[in-house]
Amino acid sequence: MDSNPFEETSTDDINPFAVPDDEPKATAEEVAQHFVRIWAEAVIRAADRARAIRVKDAKDFRNAERNEDWSPTDDDLYANTRVQWAEDHTLVWSAHQLELWRARLAKERVQEPQPDNEVLSRLRNVLEHLVDPDLEDWVATIPEGADRRRRWSLRSLPGEQFHLGMESGGRLFGLLESEDLNAVAMGVVKSVQDELDERERDMVEAYLAD
Repeated sequence: MDSNPFEETSTDDINPFAVPDDEPKATAEEVAQHFVRIWAEAVIRAADRARAIRVKDAKDFRNAERNEDWSPTDDDLYANTRVQWAEDHTLVWSAHQLELWRARLAKERVQEPQPDNEVLSRLRNVLEHLVDPDLEDWVATIPEGADRRRRWSLRSLPGEQFHLGMESGGRLFGLLESEDLNAVAMGVVKSVQDELDERERDMVEAYLAD
């Protein structure tokens, strides 16, 4: 009797992430470098998107002031604000991941890691725990009577508060220059690519020398 082509086969013993035996195994350094490149490229993409929504919002705001039939509405401007918030948050998170993986790569290479961007670290912590503080009048503050022993991330900011409105220009949440993060990421991508190119040249030279 012919087998049923639609019969499901068990995949319990199949590891989709397994590396074939005939392929070289990746070292921890190579894995770390892989994730450094992932997040450096993510920062560049996020910075491009954050820049684009700022340009769009500035143009829409000018056109809204003309008060013509074709002018953007308040809802349009509000939509821009929502997009800008999400893109800025994504950029902060991507930049934080890049710092973490650069530190891991330095560890694998027994090197001193790059110093952390303290402003980035504080901003990332505030955004991660933004659901916890009071949020009255678009300002995040430590709740009255909150346990002083708790390590509120807001304590690291001026006035122990965080304004939830979006600012014009390139500063992320009024605290960090997005172009600075973009410049770092572009330098990292170039450095990783240069290393990979050099590694490939060494492999070719070794092959030809055999």
